[in-house]
Amino acid sequence: MTDSAQKDDPVCTEGAAAMVLSTRELESTEGRMRWADTLDSTYCEMDVDWPDENDQFAAELTVRPFGELTVSVVHADPHTVVRTPEMIRSDPNDDFLLCLITRGSATLQQHSRTALLEQGAFGILDSAAPFVVDGRTEFEQVVLRAPRQLLISRLSAEVMDEVSGLGISGQSGMGGLVSRFLVDIASTDARLSVGSSASVAASAVDLLTAALTEQAPPLTATKRVHHDDLRSVQQAMARYLHDPDHTTAEIGVELGMSLRYIHKLFSLAGATPRTWLYQLRLDRAREQLLDTDSTVAEISDRVGFRDVSHFSRAFRKRFGASPAHFREQYGSSRSPLVNRRLANETETDR
Repeated sequence: MTDSAQKDDPVCTEGAAAMVLSTRELESTEGRMRWADTLDSTYCEMDVDWPDENDQFAAELTVRPFGELTVSVVHADPHTVVRTPEMIRSDPNDDFLLCLITRGSATLQQHSRTALLEQGAFGILDSAAPFVVDGRTEFEQVVLRAPRQLLISRLSAEVMDEVSGLGISGQSGMGGLVSRFLVDIASTDARLSVGSSASVAASAVDLLTAALTEQAPPLTATKRVHHDDLRSVQQAMARYLHDPDHTTAEIGVELGMSLRYIHKLFSLAGATPRTWLYQLRLDRAREQLLDTDSTVAEISDRVGFRDVSHFSRAFRKRFGASPAHFREQYGSSRSPLVNRRLANETETDR
C-alpha cells in the first residue's frame, strides 16, 4: 500500500488497478490526513471537510491508467471536497474530472450550477475553476481524469465551460452508454497491453464527447460559423500533416481567411494552431504505430517531424513510453520477419 499511484513506465503498469490508500486500518486523525493528502496528489489541491471530525472515517482509493486517462474508484464515508481560487493559484492543475456515482449520492457545484448525482449519473468538473463535491452519504464513485487538451481539442473550451457542473443521467441515451462503459473498465481485472489500454481510452473519450455534445446548448449563428470555419482549417492542416514547412498563413490563403482570424478561431476553442497540430501529429503517429508495420522513422516523417529523435522525445513525453516500446505488445500478431524488425527497433530505442 502506498500514498500515491505508481509512476513507472505505462508498459509495465497497465495491469490491474493499484490500491493507493485505505484508511480502514488507520487511526481516525491519521486516516483523515492521509486521505486529504492522497486526494491532492491524485487529482488536484482540495480542502476536505467531514460531517463530524470525531467519527471514524473509512475510505479506499484505487487507480488505474488507461492511455492518457486515469480511472479511479473511491469508496468513502460522507465527506466534502472543495477547490478554491487560492488553491488554483497554488496548484495550476487544469485537467477535467468526471465524477460518476455508482452507490449513494453526491452533489457537484461549479459555475453556479448544482447537480445531484446518484444511480450511475455523472458530471464533469474543470479543475481550473472552483468546485465543490459533497458526498452526502456513504458513497462509491468512479472518477475519470482527462488532460484538458484532450477534451477541448474535440469540444472547445467554450463547450466545456457550458457542460461543467451539469448532471448527466446514467440511465439512458449516450449518458447511459458512458456510465456503463466507465463502470466496466473501472471494475475489470484484465491486464491490458499499452496499445489495448490506449484503445479503451480512445473509446471512452469518443463516447464522452458524444454525451457532452448532447448537453451543450445550441450554437448561435455566429458560433456556428466559427465552428464550421475552425473545422475547415483543421481539415486543411490535417491534409498537410506530412509537410512541416506548410504554414498556417498558407492555409489561410487557401481558405480565404486571415492569419489573425485563424488564431482567433483556435483561441475561442482554447488552443493555438501550433499546439493543436502538434497533438494531431502525435495522435496520428500513435494510430500508425498500432495499425501499421511502418518503422518509427517512416511514421515520424509521415506525420511531419523533421527529426526522428525529436519525434521519439515528444512521443515519450506525451504517452509515457518510446514509440517502439509503445508498440512492442503488438508484435505477436505480425509475421516473424516484422517481429524481428520491431524487436530490433525496440532494443535500439531503449
